[in-house]
Amino acid sequence: MVIVAPRSSLVGALLRNVVPSRRNSLLNFLRGLSRDELECLAEFEGSCILDSLGNQKRNPYRLLADFFDFSPANRWANPDEKAHKTIVLLSYLDHLDTSKIRVPVGR
Repeated sequence: MVIVAPRSSLVGALLRNVVPSRRNSLLNFLRGLSRDELECLAEFEGSCILDSLGNQKRNPYRLLADFFDFSPANRWANPDEKAHKTIVLLSYLDHLDTSKIRVPVGR
């Protein structure tokens, strides 16, 4: 049996680690995505979490190649779908990057 998460659960999970001042911006981005796109982002976030266990610094861009090259059941066999999901994922990461609080370094 396959358990399918509702859209609201996927969106909520993806919003969980974003600073409050940027949640609305990311929420607007996520609302425009399909369920399949949200599942891809959630799966990528899970990969990042597992990869960062034991590491202090998280670098999701390092995982991109492995995430899309690893193909159980030829999930990314369609090059157009793979390209589309890559663009969605890069847009998501861009939203996350702009969501970080930038604290000026004291002198």
